[in-house]
Amino acid sequence: MFNKILVALDIREIDRSAFNQVLSLAKTTGAKLMLLNVIAPDENNYPNPFVYSGYENDWANESLITVYQEHWSKFKQQGLEALRSLAEEAKAAGVEAEFIQDFGNPGRTICNLAQTWSADLIFVGSRSLTGVKEIFLGSVSNYVTHHAPCSVLIVRETAQEIESRPTDD
Repeated sequence: MFNKILVALDIREIDRSAFNQVLSLAKTTGAKLMLLNVIAPDENNYPNPFVYSGYENDWANESLITVYQEHWSKFKQQGLEALRSLAEEAKAAGVEAEFIQDFGNPGRTICNLAQTWSADLIFVGSRSLTGVKEIFLGSVSNYVTHHAPCSVLIVRETAQEIESRPTDD
């Protein structure tokens, strides 16, 4: 059935219910998991280099560069630690798991990794964006559905999860 399942995760908003579902699926089918976090420049908390220089073009100042590099390193490390923790949880449950963190367009990165890793299934969450938010923010799950080299399983948030999500207003 499934031998390799690529699990696309938003490390900043891990859906425990969805992770438990893919873990159960992998245990049942004996599949290996590849946990993927894609760092995208448009995501929340992404270290933006322009924030550190204020309104001036002051990148010659080495201290600003150092501060930015420290924030960038911390940002990447948090993602890797979360992936490592989930991989260890999967291994403790008897599921072989590895992880990778990449940078770029999430939809394209997911599809490219699925192709190169020969995934049988891509497991991806959906933030249930609609209307204007979906138009401007895009939909990773929609892109993956239309461009994936294999089957895609989209796990949607429950109504309760959507209601408890912080608003951007």
